[in-house]
Amino acid sequence: MKSHIPIDEIAELLLRVSNGDEQAFRTIFEDYKTPIYSTIFNLSDDEFMAEEVLQDTFIRLWNYRNKLIEVDNFDAWIYRVAKNVFLTKIKKMSPSQEPFDLILHDIFATPKTYNDIEYQELEKAFEQAIQCLSPKQRITYQLVKIEGLSRKEVAKILDVSAETVKWNLDESVKKIRSTMTEMLNDLPLALIFFYLQKK
Repeated sequence: MKSHIPIDEIAELLLRVSNGDEQAFRTIFEDYKTPIYSTIFNLSDDEFMAEEVLQDTFIRLWNYRNKLIEVDNFDAWIYRVAKNVFLTKIKKMSPSQEPFDLILHDIFATPKTYNDIEYQELEKAFEQAIQCLSPKQRITYQLVKIEGLSRKEVAKILDVSAETVKWNLDESVKKIRSTMTEMLNDLPLALIFFYLQKK
């Protein structure tokens, strides 16, 4: 993650931000928003997660602006903040009965393949999980995740706000993940997550 702003200008901007300068804050945001979003999206394959991490990262920056003058390497600092925000969100999403470090190990250790029987089990569980959603959540999930439409396109089709689409999608993803995890106790959690990333 590298800024297009020269180092000396970054230092000046951070000083201004530490004094509450909102214009300087916006300048830094505009310069870093794309690399941060791209980094988190590449890790999560989830545009909503990437958006939330981006927002929360800069909320933290603003809330701790009085400490910015102590930062030597801002590129490394802002990346670390984004990474910590991302890991915190992932941890909250993980089932409480499994230690977080074991889930992380599972994700990186599990081969990204599965046999026909496992695939059939995943498909069956997925279809049942879809049927457990409310009508609004089901159609939102299908339009965004399966049809590949954007949030704005779905909002226009359903005649609702983009925030409503986001809420229904977030809720549907949580319910599907929870339902499939309960139904497929014998399959690794990482395998379920990997399968859902492809949906």
